[in-house]
Formats: sequence, structure tokens, C-alpha cells
Amino acid sequence: MSAAYTSDSLLYVEPFAGSAALFFERAPRRALLGDLNGHLINTMRQVRDNPVNLHSMVSALSREPNEYYERRDQFNLLKPHGLEAAVLFVYLNRNCFNGLWRTNSSGKFNVPYGGTEMGNTPPLELFLKCSASLQNAKLRHQDFRITVGQAGEGSFIYADPPYFTAHERTFVEYGRRSFGRKDLQDLINGLEAAEIRGAKIALTYSDGMPIDVPSHWVQTRFDVTRNVGGFSGSRKKNSEVLYTSVPLRYEA
Repeated sequence: MSAAYTSDSLLYVEPFAGSAALFFERAPRRALLGDLNGHLINTMRQVRDNPVNLHSMVSALSREPNEYYERRDQFNLLKPHGLEAAVLFVYLNRNCFNGLWRTNSSGKFNVPYGGTEMGNTPPLELFLKCSASLQNAKLRHQDFRITVGQAGEGSFIYADPPYFTAHERTFVEYGRRSFGRKDLQDLINGLEAAEIRGAKIALTYSDGMPIDVPSHWVQTRFDVTRNVGGFSGSRKKNSEVLYTSVPLRYEA
């Protein structure tokens, strides 16, 4: 299934870029990808501009535990800028526990070694393919409020924010400041304002955490498997809701 409004003429906007899986799947011709994780945005820029050297340098690093912790300490001394920081970001992601991004109260990446459970380093061909997709994308290290505020007529916003819950422990500490109830409300308010400006909206959120969205938004429920979690019991199928400001169309 796909949104009927994701044509190549629209500006594709993601305020929580993360892995940008939908962006890479759809490969829009115009895009604005924002994220509060500066290391993520820096890495996307290096994938876009320097994929061959990035792949070569990541592939040259040992995947042994001692090397991992040495590189983790090295990474935590770097600012989110340049090739070296991007190399270590990719390396840590492929070798840390379950591919998680988590920082402590000082903003230092602290995920333990996970071995080769994440699989081999992606091949150069994938780096080159991602580089090609990113050529016409604007990459911004910024708060989601700014990204959503930059979308209007001729834009399609796909928002996939972090979950929050006051009732159960979750392993979603992406940074020193977690995404909370006020942030979620600010996001919904921002999406409503963007729709008034002419943007088309798609928002995904947990079915078990009802949210207050405009009554005319279409709700589509579906199941997903969450593979990222601090505890094995959290890796299970969950129901999510896709909220869209216009109806969907289905592709064969």
C-alpha cells in the first residue's frame, strides 16, 4: 500500500529520519530529512558525498570486543562532523547490541558490544545506492518542530516519532532528552498547521497508545515486528496505526 500523494513532484519530508527506511524504499526526487541526532545526519552526508571511502574505512576495522570499546571511546570524543565520526557511527551501529542508539546522561554513546549479530558490513553497492538516493535530499540536524514548520504546499510529511509511556519500561533512550507527552502534542499541532498550509500528512503510532488527531484523518491498522529492544520479551508483534490526511491507494 502507498499514499496516493507521494508523487515525484512533492517534497518528501521526514522530521524523524532515523534509518529513513521509507525514504530509501520510495527514493523520492526531492526530500527534506531532519533528525535531532547530529551523528546520524553527519553520517548520511558522508554516505551521500563519500560512500567509497566510508565503506572502505568501516570494512578495515576489526570486529573484536577490545576494538569495539576502543572505538566507542574514540567516537565519544568526536563532534558530529566529518568522515571519521561517520565511519565510527556506522561501525558502532553494526557491532553494538542489537544495533541500538542510546546515550547516557552526559550524552555519551554507551551501548555494549553485541558481536556480529547484526550481520556483515553492508556491501559497497548498498552504500552507492544510498548515496544516489541522497543526492537531492536536504539533510538537517534540527528539532522536528523546525522540520515540520518548513513543510507546506507541495509537501508530503511522514512522521514516525518515538513512543513514550508512563506505565512500562521501554528501551528508547535516544538521547539525553527523551520524547515525551508535550513533544507528541507539539508534533500533532505542527502537522495540523502544515496541513492547513497545504501539506499532506502520514503519521504512525502505537495502536495501544491512542492519540488525538483531526477527525477527518484516515486510520489504517497494521502489525509490525519490533526487533529493537533491551529485553528479549519486547521483540514481538505490535499493532500500529497509520494516520493519513487523505485516503490511501493500494498497489498490486
